[in-house]
Amino acid sequence: MPHMKKVSVGHPLIRLQSVDSTNAYATRLLQKSKVNEGTVILAEYQTMGKGQVGNRWVSEAGSNLLFSLILRPDFLLAERQFYISMCVSSAIVDFLLPFSNDVFTKWPNDILLNRKKVAGILIENSIMHKNLHTSVVGIGLNVNQSEFPPGVPNPTSLSLVTGRQFNLSASRKLLLKSLTLHLNKLYGQRFGEIKTLYLNNLHGMNEWAMYTDSTRTFEGRIVDVADTGELIVVHRTGSTRQYGFREIESTPIY
Repeated sequence: MPHMKKVSVGHPLIRLQSVDSTNAYATRLLQKSKVNEGTVILAEYQTMGKGQVGNRWVSEAGSNLLFSLILRPDFLLAERQFYISMCVSSAIVDFLLPFSNDVFTKWPNDILLNRKKVAGILIENSIMHKNLHTSVVGIGLNVNQSEFPPGVPNPTSLSLVTGRQFNLSASRKLLLKSLTLHLNKLYGQRFGEIKTLYLNNLHGMNEWAMYTDSTRTFEGRIVDVADTGELIVVHRTGSTRQYGFREIESTPIY
């Protein structure tokens, strides 16, 4: 029998003025108390916002959506944990599509709006036996920020793309609704549907482009993403390779 637990994202909602990082706060919360699944920790400002593999996520206070979501996907095999990332990516893409049809996921965890980075995802899982135990899903989405510090790679925001300011509360509600919809596909174990949606939104899917791995620069095209999250790329030579995070870079698209 499929596992039919459901999740409602954003109930309860914990609001913080300032925090080191919402992911760190969520992790501390899990360690010391019983936390409802679907709890969202929302911050106006992060002093130590975390990006992937030690990167910083820099955000102007009160301008953007910065939050972490607590899940208990204990039905999910640890080796399939990338399905959480796929669901979250598709939820953010769906939220952004009314504002531009140029919205893509850049593997593994960035969202591109008009070919620039508008959002990042950082997921931190704990594992028990062969399954996931808890999952903390951190999301940073640039909404009203119009200027970014030098050195931030190719950023944009909803405001820069549309030329208007957004109500953060209304935007948050729409995004949490989209996250609820997509994560419940996972809780219904609709893996094929999740993968198809993710690949449909994946930047570079089935397109020849230049990539660099640890040995060389080559022409290749993305043909799939493994359940474990590796990118599957066909080289012009005909060989197929799987790449983990940080093992392959595409040439800049901007």
